Amino acid sequence: MGKTRRTFTQEECKAFVDAANPHQWILVADNLHEQACHLWSTRGRGNITLIDKDGKRTTWDSTNRAVFLLAAFAMENMLKAFLVYETPRYISDGYLKEITTHELPDLARTSSLIPYRDRDMWVFEALSKGNESWARYPCGRNAGDVQPEQAWSPALWIKYCDMMRAYAKKMQKLLAKGWVGPYGYYGRWTTD
Repeated sequence: MGKTRRTFTQEECKAFVDAANPHQWILVADNLHEQACHLWSTRGRGNITLIDKDGKRTTWDSTNRAVFLLAAFAMENMLKAFLVYETPRYISDGYLKEITTHELPDLARTSSLIPYRDRDMWVFEALSKGNESWARYPCGRNAGDVQPEQAWSPALWIKYCDMMRAYAKKMQKLLAKGWVGPYGYYGRWTTD
């Protein structure tokens, strides 16, 4: 027998919309991005070196994993800000629906508002690859999903930062125009 899905009261659903509106998603994205940038600025203080069975050495900065994970989650929250803005029903009935994945390429493809989606797909793919494996866990989901830790390339870091800036700017413009959510929710946010 399947699990029964809870039905929430209208007041609980309204409170959920308040907690899950696009402005809340961008606030979390901004906070995670800020922390990723802070850690990025501290790189060079420690390294991790892996020596494989053939003696080949691979070295990366000790902040690499944490920066990668924070950046991936920042991007995920930013994409979800756009998706909730575009499709308010994703947060109706007291549930987060259809956008519960961590797969950034899938989330990006769902949005029609993010700038340069197709051109920048490589960034979503790079962040997503680590997000479900080496950046979050010591292993993948199974023996076929073992991926080595990847170091940030300067091009990936610069493009990620450019995207976060552009997405924040666009979302701020959208939020300043206002947003209508489920249950008659209306919000308008301006940013200084």
